[in-house]
Amino acid sequence: MRRAARKRTTRQLEEVFKALQGDHTHPFAHEIYRRVHKKLRRISLATVYRNLHNLVEEGKIRTLLLDEQGARFDPETSQHDHFVCVRCGRVVDLFLRQARRIDLSPLAKQGYVVTTHNLTVHGTCQACVARRRTSKPQRPAARKA
Repeated sequence: MRRAARKRTTRQLEEVFKALQGDHTHPFAHEIYRRVHKKLRRISLATVYRNLHNLVEEGKIRTLLLDEQGARFDPETSQHDHFVCVRCGRVVDLFLRQARRIDLSPLAKQGYVVTTHNLTVHGTCQACVARRRTSKPQRPAARKA
């Protein structure tokens, strides 16, 4: 019988995990790579991806697939949803009431077994709304004849 391989903690894994702690921006792998590369000059992007995958498998971080831009990484592992700004791409954690009702019975009738679901809300974030208000050109005053 084969023993389960014990995953060892490496300096690279620790630095990748540290680069995500307290980060609520939901960064892409290349952004995490840039942070870690400042401390570990010899680390490769492939090593960062491998360590991100290991952290996801261990349940220490989550992967978010929100759009066609690719995977983002989230250090918040509790059940929550996300808001994605369609203007700037900002992703914000949403902690909504978990008792919201979504009728998934049609899936069950078709033979699907639902274990969890995620809600992603798309719209314009507060910062982009404020920026848009302040950058609107002023209409010239009506001329008197």
